[in-house]
Amino acid sequence: MRARRLSIVVAVLALLLVPTAWAAGKKSEKSSPEPFGRFTVDQVERRLGQSDVHVFDGNPPEIYARNHVPGAMHLNTEDIKEGVLPADKNAVLIFYCMSEL
Repeated sequence: MRARRLSIVVAVLALLLVPTAWAAGKKSEKSSPEPFGRFTVDQVERRLGQSDVHVFDGNPPEIYARNHVPGAMHLNTEDIKEGVLPADKNAVLIFYCMSEL
């Protein structure tokens, strides 16, 4: 079960990296660095359970209920409001989701 969850995260990360790689070839000299970091599945797994790491699952409720990363909180983009995210500005926030193609 854990391997399946992690494979979902890998798939999501792969989908996120393709547009980034394409855009890298299109960047101008004045482009700024990407504001968000990316983690590998192993990096996410090592961080799970740490007090300063918060994992958020943006999948529909039925997918979250069936298959989410241990400790992940269900949160859709429209639910992100003041007070929902941790107050600690140094906390690590990990967001993921998947969509069936």
